[in-house]
Amino acid sequence: MTDEAADALGGLDILASNAGIEHFGKLEAVTPADFDRVFAINARGQFFAVQNAVRHMGEGGRIVLTSSGSAHKAVFHHALYASSKAAVECIALNLSPELGRRGININAIAPGGTVTDMSDHAASQYVHPDIDSDFRTVIRTASSLGRMAQPAEIAAVVSFLVSDDASFITGRTIQADGGWF
Repeated sequence: MTDEAADALGGLDILASNAGIEHFGKLEAVTPADFDRVFAINARGQFFAVQNAVRHMGEGGRIVLTSSGSAHKAVFHHALYASSKAAVECIALNLSPELGRRGININAIAPGGTVTDMSDHAASQYVHPDIDSDFRTVIRTASSLGRMAQPAEIAAVVSFLVSDDASFITGRTIQADGGWF
């Protein structure tokens, strides 16, 4: 895909990788196939998207990978997904010196709860089973802003990271989570 985009555009300036599939499961229920599937999409896919994209990037290239607020907050039965997203942050951090020598910035964004089809489907699983509350109440009481993000708010952070205004930011993960505590 990156080769086709570079051919059509005469090179690449930006890669915004938003790969991710959700997974909830008890430790003893996670299979090697589950692990391989989640990591293949959430971490491996983003790693190799970077590898392919940088072949077409020059000085001033910008890369933004998508992590998750789950990489920073314990969520019941969410270790597989969260660890795959934490790996994405390590990819950005550890590729930053190598890509920095080429004038390419790489960062990650860790969105918190965002109004999407995926969050609609998985919302109830984000509530610990011992808490007698629904997801909306948890968000309202555990987020400084008391609400979920709109997709445009997350896109605005990505837009900032690929702009010249973020030219001195690399290897970092921006937590866009509404002040989740």
